Amino acid sequence: MTKRRWPIVMVLVSAASVLVVEACSLTGPDAEPRQSGCIGTGCFEAGLLEGGPQPGPDAEAGSDGPVGFGDPLVGTSKTGTLVKGGYNFVEGPVWIGNRLLFSDVGANTIFELGADGATVTAFRPNSGGANGNAVDSQGRLVTCEGNRGRVTRSTDAQLVNRAPVADTFNAKAFNAPNDVIVRADGTIYFTDPFYGTPPDGGIPQDKLAVYRVPAGGAPVRLAFAFDKPNGIALSPDGNRLYVVDNGDGRVLFTELNADGTPKGDFAKIVDADGGDGMAVDQAGNLYVAAKAGVLVFDATGKSLGTITLALGTPSNATFGGPDMKTLYITSNNGGGNAATGLYSIKLNVPGLP
Repeated sequence: MTKRRWPIVMVLVSAASVLVVEACSLTGPDAEPRQSGCIGTGCFEAGLLEGGPQPGPDAEAGSDGPVGFGDPLVGTSKTGTLVKGGYNFVEGPVWIGNRLLFSDVGANTIFELGADGATVTAFRPNSGGANGNAVDSQGRLVTCEGNRGRVTRSTDAQLVNRAPVADTFNAKAFNAPNDVIVRADGTIYFTDPFYGTPPDGGIPQDKLAVYRVPAGGAPVRLAFAFDKPNGIALSPDGNRLYVVDNGDGRVLFTELNADGTPKGDFAKIVDADGGDGMAVDQAGNLYVAAKAGVLVFDATGKSLGTITLALGTPSNATFGGPDMKTLYITSNNGGGNAATGLYSIKLNVPGLP
């Protein structure tokens, strides 16, 4: 009896070995890079948006458990490299359609970084003072047009034409929409501060606020007393909303319900002196553009380090590149200065556009 069982045992052991080797090949040092920045309609199951179980910040879509990412900065230079400089005031980088777009607010233009990683061309002149940009689940470009007091979304595959998705609240234009992010269910969140000298008669809105635009719906103001809301981002599972309050020098967050409404009030997660825009990676780590550089925190608010630039002050950041591990950083240091431009750094963890 033992002899007849032995080959079976060997087959089972062999099969187990194959499984172990295959598992290691998926997560070990030779593993293929993980993709992120999902913009397809099948990226999220409907059940996840209807109150069903949600993946944690370290969960890979379709997996049965958490994925270990490790430290995003270990072994890196922790210093951004200048890609292209000499702009007026750059902001709003976003990876969309396998390309990087970013705004030059002063030049009233959205620019595109070419596939060679060096050539920059004008993508959308007369941009309406475009500032923050985002991509929705259908691959459409969503833009804060600060000079026109509105948020628009592209209406064609070339992302050239666009239409407003939020242009009034209480029958008045917005102050100057600054930054924007889109949830997988189509909910748009954007900040509406105001910088500069108020026009005669004052600014349009009575508050500097954050707004939620449900898919197909009208803008709703989030009930919280922000000082000067600026950067905005979502956790990888879309269940947490982050807002950088530039006036208070803090990053705030609130958990979200299945329909995208806040579960409660905002609370501070980290301090960020001069905090501006921000990005999030697949592990849920936060990358906050601030006076000292790009401040990096884990999802609990623990500091992981700082990405510095030789010149300039970071204004915003996003992830891109073929493996989504390149962090693109916009930085400003005076109009036309070489440091006013686009920087990049390769990190260990893939991120979100």
